[in-house]
Amino acid sequence: MSINSFEDELRNFISGGNKIAILGIGNDLRSDDGLGSYIIEKLRIDDPRVMVEFVGSVPEGFARPLAEFGAERIIMVDAADMNKAPGHIELITKDRIRGINISTHSMPLSFLMMYLEQETGSTTILLGIQPKSIQFGEGLTPEIQEVADRIINALESVLKRHLRGLTDVSND
Repeated sequence: MSINSFEDELRNFISGGNKIAILGIGNDLRSDDGLGSYIIEKLRIDDPRVMVEFVGSVPEGFARPLAEFGAERIIMVDAADMNKAPGHIELITKDRIRGINISTHSMPLSFLMMYLEQETGSTTILLGIQPKSIQFGEGLTPEIQEVADRIINALESVLKRHLRGLTDVSND
């Protein structure tokens, strides 16, 4: 998926959402599986309507803080083996997640997405990035770091525009 179509899909997903959570998932001791941590660490969104958290490889333990925050849209960022070229980006709904291998989690991601939606009343999506390597080792491969940096810029741009729109047309 190109970065432009990614931005369009992301805009469509968050439209109508006032509170958005971005969760980085993964293990930063397994090379590109650390991209969730990397993206969360570098993301610069300072707005009370956005929660940005790294939840490691046990994201189900974060359901209560998400519910207390009132998340309406949850974007989970993780390495996903989609049998595509390294750096391939996809926004994946829980209905389309079957057949995608997310190796470092105790719970299937489709179940996790349903669980988080049930516990929080939100809508979830996986921002999956095809890793180049998930071998033990710290730091992203150069190709995946470049893709992660483009994703950070796209997330910041789309979210800031969305939040500005919410402020400009506030109907409270």
